[in-house]
Amino acid sequence: MPVYTRKQLEALYASDMVSLGLVQPTELIELRVEKADRDWKPEWQRLFDQFHLFGGAPKDLSKIPYKFSYVFRCQDSDSPHTAMIEDWELGVLFLKERERLATEKRAIESVRENFHHKMFAADRDTKLFMGTVFPYNSWVVIGVYYPPKFEAVVTAPVAQLPLF
Repeated sequence: MPVYTRKQLEALYASDMVSLGLVQPTELIELRVEKADRDWKPEWQRLFDQFHLFGGAPKDLSKIPYKFSYVFRCQDSDSPHTAMIEDWELGVLFLKERERLATEKRAIESVRENFHHKMFAADRDTKLFMGTVFPYNSWVVIGVYYPPKFEAVVTAPVAQLPLF
């Protein structure tokens, strides 16, 4: 899959309605955390409160009371980009850390630590899966891919022996 910059994705959306792409940031500046509504919108809560046809009430769905965003740079831009994170992995990590550490403040710090020192570590080849918010040319992060960096090993040529 080709890798783009955020500006390239915006241009592709404008020209060809491309709405999904892989971005490789050159620098992660910040994982921004902002307070959000603590409760679901009433119309959403009414949907959650409905019973299933063949069972009881569904499990409670925890609302994440924060909005998370990456602030990052790409190779073709001096000014940073900010993109809201819609990745379920971050939400689940926050909920598990809140349960484990017993406070939201400590959970947020743990999430920041995880993203800065694991996903965006120097030994990782981190890329962001980004998608548009239809019908606007605004981009959100829908996933993070952070495999180890591949270091090509250069060795001296080896003489090929005959098979037969």
